Amino acid sequence: MSEQDTGAGLTIPIEKLAIMNWLGEVGVDGVEKRLCRLPVDEISVQSEQVKSGYVGSQSVDAQFGADSRVGVKVRIPNTPAGHMLVLFTPESANNAAALMLENAVDDVASASFEMARDSLTELSNMIASGFVDEWADLFDRHIVTAAPMFVQNPERELIRRVVAGDDELGLYITSRLRIPEYDVDASILLFPEEETFVNAASKLSLSVINA
Repeated sequence: MSEQDTGAGLTIPIEKLAIMNWLGEVGVDGVEKRLCRLPVDEISVQSEQVKSGYVGSQSVDAQFGADSRVGVKVRIPNTPAGHMLVLFTPESANNAAALMLENAVDDVASASFEMARDSLTELSNMIASGFVDEWADLFDRHIVTAAPMFVQNPERELIRRVVAGDDELGLYITSRLRIPEYDVDASILLFPEEETFVNAASKLSLSVINA
């Protein structure tokens, strides 16, 4: 079976990589379905990039950047288990908060920091929930997400905290998406518990991608 280098000194079989990347695309479809419930005139979600690989506490700096990110961390207690990060650049975070406040206040610019933070957290939670909801039928189980935790730090520092204390490389899937109507870009990073995730994903075959 052919393999592809993850960029961390390990390889992933092409079939497994294809399924993981497809799951990233499917997750973005779920995000769009969830965000279409928002009371706004028009909204669409475009998948910009999906990537899979391995990362550990010793390889974070080589794989992720030092630019500031704002968003949430969400724990997933059951399959696929693990953690998610939904992250925005500061500019996109401002635009995302404005999207959520559009119908809540007369003047978005007058909103307090607390209102903007809570609005961004709410949107981020919708993105996280929509992403994993789309996997529920595939894995034949309800997927629960815990309450989101607001985070702000350089991207690599946020990721380092997720993989803290884990010297071994762990699996991750990242999907970058765009909401063009509001000039919002976001990244969803999923760090599943590998054995749990692989057991669930092993029930899928390449045929699901073209179904």
